[in-house]
Order: sequence, then structure tokens, then C-alpha cells
Amino acid sequence: MKTATRPEELTDLGNCLQEDLQSYLHESIPVQVRCRRSDERLAIWVQHPAEATLDQDEILAFLEQTIRSQYPLVAQQARVNLLRAGEKKPYISRSLSLDFSEPEPETTTASDANSVETNETEETNPPSETETPPNSDSDETQAESSHPWDQPIPEVNDKADESESEQPPSVKLRLKSSWLPLVVAGAGLSLVVFLSTLYVLTRPCVMGKCTVLSEAEQLSQTSAETLQNPESGKAVLEAQEQLQEAIQLVVAIPPWSSYRRQAQQKLQVYQSQSETVADMVEALKTAARAGYESQNPPHPEAKWREVQNLWRDAIAKLEQLPTDSNLQPLAKTKIKAYKTNLEEINQRLLKERKAQEHLKAAQEAARMAEVRQGIAQSLSDWQLVYATWQASMQRLKQIPQGTTPYEEAQELLALYLPNLAKARDRKTQEQISANAYNQGVRLAQLATNSQSDQQWSVALVHWRNALTYVNQVPQETYYYAKAQSLVEPYRGALKQAQNQLQLAVKMQQARRDLNQTCSGTPSICSYTLDNKMIKVRLTPAYVQMVQRRAMTARAQGDSNAHAGLVNHILTLGEALEVISDNAKLRVEVYTPEGVMIQSHNPAQ
Repeated sequence: MKTATRPEELTDLGNCLQEDLQSYLHESIPVQVRCRRSDERLAIWVQHPAEATLDQDEILAFLEQTIRSQYPLVAQQARVNLLRAGEKKPYISRSLSLDFSEPEPETTTASDANSVETNETEETNPPSETETPPNSDSDETQAESSHPWDQPIPEVNDKADESESEQPPSVKLRLKSSWLPLVVAGAGLSLVVFLSTLYVLTRPCVMGKCTVLSEAEQLSQTSAETLQNPESGKAVLEAQEQLQEAIQLVVAIPPWSSYRRQAQQKLQVYQSQSETVADMVEALKTAARAGYESQNPPHPEAKWREVQNLWRDAIAKLEQLPTDSNLQPLAKTKIKAYKTNLEEINQRLLKERKAQEHLKAAQEAARMAEVRQGIAQSLSDWQLVYATWQASMQRLKQIPQGTTPYEEAQELLALYLPNLAKARDRKTQEQISANAYNQGVRLAQLATNSQSDQQWSVALVHWRNALTYVNQVPQETYYYAKAQSLVEPYRGALKQAQNQLQLAVKMQQARRDLNQTCSGTPSICSYTLDNKMIKVRLTPAYVQMVQRRAMTARAQGDSNAHAGLVNHILTLGEALEVISDNAKLRVEVYTPEGVMIQSHNPAQ
């Protein structure tokens, strides 16, 4: 069974009754229960919302049964008051006897409340929802309180207190038989009072010298000495435990002790010291967590930011310690070490962030290179593809060890390397292709210019070289189709140049032969030479010389001279025919007057 003798136990009783009643009502109606005891009388207030309607008899019967069965030793008499929230008077008040053999207690309704005596009125004043029962060291203020649980509970003249002689014999016999439970209850109550008194007297610093304060002060001094120059965080924890032990010692000194005021003063000092130490301990714990979280790198950027914030929090907690605290030497040492750790974390965070940026940029460049590679054709296209793959791999190579993207970067380097090689080879092929094509076109232009200058031998060399270059353009390159379209025209130009060169050689030989044939004293002939014909015109001086010699030979009857002259003329004709045959050109011979005297077509 449960008992309630001290004020705190009455508070527990009220809480227990409130829980029991609330459970009984299934929380459909919120209630509040408060208890107060004076001597042997217990007052119970049950407050519920004004709009709620309770079954009064049911509630009173439940409380009576609960108190009798669970709390039979709390008091000999009790009064239960039911009141609505916001009202000052209970609407029903019933006195209960905690003896099962006693007669039914009287009930006072709201209509009788105004007729209750003054002391009865004070007992049934409604409780305040914001105040709680006072503790045992506030007796001076109890009389001034306006709340029912703070007032002495007067005796109530119940029907159960009437003279025994006024009762019928059957009632008297029943009353006599009820004395035994009352005696037992009284003995139990006496035992409770005795134990309560014993509890009060055995509290620390109630009787005799107060050694608790000395013990607490010793613990405080030991803690302070430890904190003067703590060797480690463990020493700070030990000092904190010593302060907590000192606080627990002085807190245990009860309000009725004469050392209570001194204990409260000590308590304030110890608690202030404990708060400072707690701040230091919290900083040390934060730093320990930062160190733990930073183990086994690499970590992602979010993890490094978390560790960074932990170090910053630890430093901030230490910097907020009072300047006159005996923890300042340790705090300064720790702040210096923590700032060093923070700087290292900042560097790791920066390295991780840059590594992530490099990885992202490398992946983006790789995607762009793949797209460009899919549509690349010309040399400039493949140069751009190759440069993009180079940029991607350069980014990956900049990712250092000790960062989370490093392993992925190494895998991507191996994955991207074949693409880079392919782009490099294709770029080289396209470079060869472009160079060969452009060189062929340039030489063809030189050949054309040489043809315009009738430099057929130079043109022939240029056409040959141009054709060689266009034939060197690799297949499956951008310029291959263009180069192939130039092969046949260049071959035709080369053949034409060859023909023109042959013709030019023949013409040149014909000129040399004509110059030799027509030379003499006087000059035998003059000539014109083109691609179609050789025209030879005998000079007047040569004709006159021949005519003069022929007349002289005829006049002198010199047949040899005349035969020699004829032979000279025939030799000239034969020479011109040979020249015509070699040059593959028709030759025509004219007199100085322009009359054609001979012609010859070259042999086919």
C-alpha cells in the first residue's frame, strides 16, 4: 500500500489520484486533483471544465474506494470537493471516513455552501491552477495563502461524530466493533509520524556539526587545484565530477537545517564553477568528436564541412570562457591546437572542393568531346576534339590523392585514354591529308602559271608533283574525296604539258635548224614559225645572187657552176623538208615578192 505523510508525498498522492481518476474517465474529461492534510484530516479538490458534467456519486464513490483501498493510512478523515474551473466555490462537498465500518458521510450541495461556517468555507475554496502545495519550510506564509490547499483544515461536525448514546443499540454495537480498525490505523499513523520525524532528524546538518560543508569545500578546492594546470581533458572531467559531488552534498542539506543559508551560498559558487567547467568539457567533447569524424580520410565535402564546424564550435566555446577563469591557460593551449587543426581541415575541404570541381569539369569536357567526335570531319574539327580530350584528362590528372574523386579519376583516365589516342591519330591523318591536298593545289597553280609563260618544262614538273601530292591524301579523311576529284584533271594537264613541251622542243629545234639553213652571206631566207606552219621567204639579196651567178655561168658556158647553183637550191629545199618533217609542221617557201614556189607536208 502507498502512504503520504510529507508535503511532497501529498503532492504525489494528488498526482496519483489524478492519474487514477483520469484513467477511470478515459481522458474524456480532463481533471485536476490537489491534496492537503492538517493533523488527521485530508482535503481533496477535484476540478474539471465548467462545460463538463460528471456523475457526482460515481466520482465520489470512485475516490472513496480508491483512497480506502490504496491509501488507507493518509488520514483518518477526508473531505472531497468537486468544483468547476473558474468558480470559487465547490458545487458539492462530501466528508469521507476512511473506516469501512463508519456510517455514510454527509454531503453538502451547492445550495448549502453559503451556510457553511467560516472555517468550512476556507476549506472548500477552489484551488488555483498555477500554484503547487508549499514545502515544509514555508510555515510563515501558509496562513496568508488564499488557496484551499494552503489553509489549515478545520474539523467538520459530521453525523459520524454524534454521541454514541444517541444511537440505537444496533448502531452502538457496530460502532464499538469499529474501534479495532481505528486503533490499528492510529498505530500505523503513529509509525508514519515516527518515521517522518526520524527522516527529518537524520538529514545532513540537522543535528550536530555540519561536516558536509567541509567535505564539499574540500572537493571544490581539489577541483580548483586540478583545473589550475590540467594535464589533459581527462583531468578536467575528474574536476567536473568533483564539483558535481560537492554540489550534491550541499543540495542534500534540508531547508530546516541551520546551515541552509551557508549551503545555498556555497551552492551558487559551485554551480557557477561547474557551468564554466561544463563549457570546457563541452568544448573538449566537441573537439574529440571533430577528431573522430575526421579519421580515415578521404571524406566528402559535406563531411569536411561538418568537421570544420565542430572545430569552430569548440574554439568558440573556449573563447567564451570567463577571462578570470582558472581554465584560461588550458583554454589558450587548446585554442591554438584547435586552430591548427581547423586550418588543416580548411585545406582538406578546399582540396576536396577543387577535386570535385576538377572531376565535374573533366566529365563535362569528356561529354563535349564525345559529341564533337561524333560529328568531326575537317582537320579543325579533330583538332578541337583532341584538345577537348586533352583538357578532360588534364583535369583528371589535377585531382590529388587523399580526395574522394581520386579513385574515380584514375578509372576515367584509363577509360578516356583510348579516345584521346584515337583523336590524336585522326588529327594526324587529317593533318597529313590537309597538307597533301593543299600542296597539290598549290603546285597545280604554279604549273598553270608556268604554262601561261610557255615554260612547259617547269609546268610539267609542277603537274607531276601536284598529282603525286593529291594521290597521297589518306582515305577516310576530310580531303580524300576532294583530292580524288583533282586526279583526272591533273593527269590531263600533265599530258597536255608533256605534249606542249614536246612541241616546244620541236619548235625550238626547228628554229635552230631554220636559223642555220637561212644563214649565210648574203642571208638566204627569213621565216615565221607557229604551231601550224613554217613559212620561209627567200631574201631579195639571195635571189639576185643566184640569178647573177646563173647568168654568169650561162654566159660563160660554165656547166659546173650552173650545176652547183642548182644543187645549192635543191639542198636548201631538202633542208627545209627535213625541218618540216622533224617539227611535224607544213613548210611553204615564198619568193621575195610573196609567190609560193615550194611546199611540203611532213610525213605522218
